Amino acid sequence: MNTSRLLALCRRVGIRDATVQCRVRSKHSGTLPDGVWPTMITPFVDNKEKSVDWVALDILTEWYIKSGVAGIFSVCLSSEMFQLTNDQRVAIARRVVDRAAGRVPVVAGATFEGGLEEQASLMNRMGEFVDAAVIITNQVAKMEDRDEVWIENTQKLLDKTGDLPLGLYETPSPQVRALTPSMMQWAAKTGRFVFHKDTSLSVDKMLEKLRAVQMTPGTPMKFYTAKTQFLKTLLDHGGNGLSGVTSNFHPWLPVWLCNSRAETEEMRCKVQRVLSVADIALQSKYPTSAKTYHSKFYNVPIKPISKIHNVTMNDQDLLALEGMKRIVDDLCHELGVSTVHPMMAYLESNCSNIAQ
Repeated sequence: MNTSRLLALCRRVGIRDATVQCRVRSKHSGTLPDGVWPTMITPFVDNKEKSVDWVALDILTEWYIKSGVAGIFSVCLSSEMFQLTNDQRVAIARRVVDRAAGRVPVVAGATFEGGLEEQASLMNRMGEFVDAAVIITNQVAKMEDRDEVWIENTQKLLDKTGDLPLGLYETPSPQVRALTPSMMQWAAKTGRFVFHKDTSLSVDKMLEKLRAVQMTPGTPMKFYTAKTQFLKTLLDHGGNGLSGVTSNFHPWLPVWLCNSRAETEEMRCKVQRVLSVADIALQSKYPTSAKTYHSKFYNVPIKPISKIHNVTMNDQDLLALEGMKRIVDDLCHELGVSTVHPMMAYLESNCSNIAQ
């Protein structure tokens, strides 16, 4: 069934092309779950403003959840967070929380332009409904500032946000502010941080930072890598999962790896090798590549529009994505892992809500 027929069926049974108005706040209790946390892409409408496509955002949210993810990282670099206004950031995060309706936790980036007061204000706005407001590490101090200045400024944000659960994100753009093991241990000791997305390019540095967190008794901080190639290594050393771009293409495969500790080492290594190579194919022209992938292979009504850059996916790009999809699908068949069609997930969820 094609996209237009699916959406027509939704309308015929009384489902509007909008989110089901659950208005359920996320607010999962306790620590965040281990597993895969997609870095959510933002679909845009093909108009002058490139406004958010809310229907496509709902479809993606359903697809992530039905694919078995542990949670969703909304308003991140994949979301084109630096190209959004604060109101747009809040609206996107709230929409994802509403659509998730308590089924998975949701975190969102919350420190952008402006001084600490403005950043704390956005953190508190986000904190009304998300499970953690995520501090973007390169936004709270100048790149040339000493680590002590970064810690001082971050502590001020903690003081201005009550007991709001927080996260850390070492975004690589425009320039990464990588945290040291001592900075990680400081954050873990505060008891406020529940989420960390690590973008280390070195396995050794990643593991040093992980050990710093693990040496802090009772900390609620969970440690997720952005690097698909590092996932198995992180898991084998007691880390908590993946928060990376791979989950915008085939989330069920890293989900399997995160849940695979009872599987054979040979098969776990095979899955990691496929994920590592497939990750290279999808990085070209991202996040447009992810939007094109959903449109081409799943008929999702999402335009290949980005606020970051204006690129076109050529035949070479498309053949690389198709080849990657075939390899991943074959491996999923071997593993007995079910793939999830975004449009079917969306339709089934809406019909279920109507039936209730």
